[in-house]
Amino acid sequence: MKAKIIVAVAMLLFAGLANAQDEGVAWEALGEEQQRVLRSFSENWDALEPARQTRLSMGAERWSRMTPEQRDAAQGRFKQWRGLPPDRRNQIRNRYAQYRKMAPTDQKRVRDNFRRYQRMPVERRQELRDRFRDMSPEQRKRLRERTSDKPRATSRD
Repeated sequence: MKAKIIVAVAMLLFAGLANAQDEGVAWEALGEEQQRVLRSFSENWDALEPARQTRLSMGAERWSRMTPEQRDAAQGRFKQWRGLPPDRRNQIRNRYAQYRKMAPTDQKRVRDNFRRYQRMPVERRQELRDRFRDMSPEQRKRLRERTSDKPRATSRD
């Protein structure tokens, strides 16, 4: 049961759910399944911040709609997340925050590029990672500029 609650909380971190309502969610307003998933929070529910109540309730609702396979996958992702060093988790959170600030068209470009990368053979992905790692900061900057949809600034003095 604890694993389900932990996964529900972790999913909230990744889901990028909408900002919470100021008034929060009353325990009595939760459905039976949500209360079951969040049972360990029941005694302290009223002491939780309203934003956290909302995120937890939404996560519990999402958890209850998952198939057993989806739940197993979510638990695996959470276990992997917990195994990361704190500095790596912070880096991922920061990058996600940057992503959320992007224009929808830029977000789509990032998603499309990621999907294309995921479809590549493992050897090709490793080759690209090695090549990127061996680049100088200036080369990386030029690569990012070249691959973005934004017009590049050129120097023609």
